[in-house]
Amino acid sequence: MKILTVEQIRTAEKDVVSSGVLSFYELMIRAGEGCAKYLSENGATEKSKVFVVCGNGNNGGDGIVIADRLRNNGCDVSVMFPFGKPETSPAKEFLNLCNNLTVADDIPERCDFLIDSIFGIGLNRPLENYAARVIDRMNMCNAKKVAIDVPSGCFADGKGISPAFKADITLTFIAPKPCFFLPPFNENCGKVEVIDIGVPVKEHAYATIDLPKAVKRHKNSHKGTFGTVLAVTGSYGMCGASILTAKAALVSGAGLVKCFVCDKNYSAFTCAVPEAVVIPTETFPSGAMAVYGKQLSEGLDSTDALILGCGIGKSQEAANLVRVILETVEIPVVLDADGINALARNIEWLRKTKASVILTPHPAEMARLCGTSVDMIQANRPEFAKRVAVTYGKIVVLKGANTVVASPDGKIFFNTTGNPGMATGGSGDVLSGIIAARIALGDSPIEAAKNGVFLHGLAADNALKKYSMAGLLPSDIIAELKTL
Repeated sequence: MKILTVEQIRTAEKDVVSSGVLSFYELMIRAGEGCAKYLSENGATEKSKVFVVCGNGNNGGDGIVIADRLRNNGCDVSVMFPFGKPETSPAKEFLNLCNNLTVADDIPERCDFLIDSIFGIGLNRPLENYAARVIDRMNMCNAKKVAIDVPSGCFADGKGISPAFKADITLTFIAPKPCFFLPPFNENCGKVEVIDIGVPVKEHAYATIDLPKAVKRHKNSHKGTFGTVLAVTGSYGMCGASILTAKAALVSGAGLVKCFVCDKNYSAFTCAVPEAVVIPTETFPSGAMAVYGKQLSEGLDSTDALILGCGIGKSQEAANLVRVILETVEIPVVLDADGINALARNIEWLRKTKASVILTPHPAEMARLCGTSVDMIQANRPEFAKRVAVTYGKIVVLKGANTVVASPDGKIFFNTTGNPGMATGGSGDVLSGIIAARIALGDSPIEAAKNGVFLHGLAADNALKKYSMAGLLPSDIIAELKTL
């Protein structure tokens, strides 16, 4: 699905109006009627108490249409104009046609549906004083809360901080907006539904990731058909990283998974993942695995994708291993965790490697990579992901809510699956295994990155049908991968 900025939305609306297909008045009617139809089909039935808070612009006009149509459907509807009645021509025109709307002067403590139709996408400054108090009162109301286009107080392009309406549902028009996917405003949007009002989309800023097609297994397939993954993960005391990446790659469909495992972890690993091929290594005093040239070349033989960095530690020996591998390999590499930490101190390695690298940092690792703060990364997630991807010609998977995938050509994709239960150690190891398996199965690196984050989140969402968010473990995600 395409994601549009405020400027792109306004251009699309102006283009359709200038073409003579629709007027701004007709767009308002379509928007309001589309929302009323959705609400009528989702609980706003006869006698439902509906309270609509309207602004004095076009978003307020949408709210007046919603109020009128729901009233005609038998709902008990009241409207409030906290900033005065609409001042735009389409909204004034429709309001003049409405008869006997019940106008209130205060927000109720409870109702069935509270509809926020105040500011829309045009807001570009933080709410203060009376406006902030109105939003606070709306948030305190005991009701199913519905935002029209974007929750009031949110900046549609996702930049800035402001008090904002906390919606259970956001009914938006034409296309999703960046604020639905970016902190802090993605906390306010709830479930998002796009209402089609007949405006075609041409240019877009970002896109969402689609459900990948299942990999078909023909009758005469064998393990070689589905590729080989090599995992260079784990260290003494961090065997779990090796186990999780290997299991995730196996259940995601890789035909063969080979793992370098330091000798001190050998028994634990082989008991946990008997399906993997183990290549034992010596263990340095630091706990890092000691992988020598001949071992590495033998491990790389007939390998399609490599996982590097999960749990390898922060020692100099671990960093040297990252350098040697990046200098040596030409197959795609999924670089995570301690691999990224080593790279942050030696960014030139990324310029020199011939491998197609997929970087999978969480915000703190991204901050180290970019020499900035976590807050700065979170405030500019697409920009930082794109900057690294384009500068170094690599793929960036910036993890977090609505994970950002950036390609070397500057394209940005947002993931729509996943939940806060994934915020626990080991989830990233599982993601690395999934992405590497997708490469082994034949995906291009960028498709593997996109498909991997989607399936990772989908498995975690399915796991919530059985477990709580607080109790969700990476191993639960692996178990659900088997069902996808």
